[in-house]
Amino acid sequence: MPINAQEAPITPPRKLTERALVLMLVALFIWLPPIVGMFSLDGTILGLPILFVYFFAGWAILIALCAVLTRALRSAAQIERK
Repeated sequence: MPINAQEAPITPPRKLTERALVLMLVALFIWLPPIVGMFSLDGTILGLPILFVYFFAGWAILIALCAVLTRALRSAAQIERK
């Protein structure tokens, strides 16, 4: 049975798929214990321990990058549908 154009699966562009994979690997890497240990210092930034700033700033940056990547993937899917 032939697949209708509207039923065909939408595949994201390879470039965006690779960026999503790299983002996931970076997220995994920055929370590995040896990397986190480098930020286990006795200082503070704006009154917050450096380790907390590292976790929450890294988390916020990753969420922002995921949002940008998701928007690009959604735009690519909409262009492909047209």
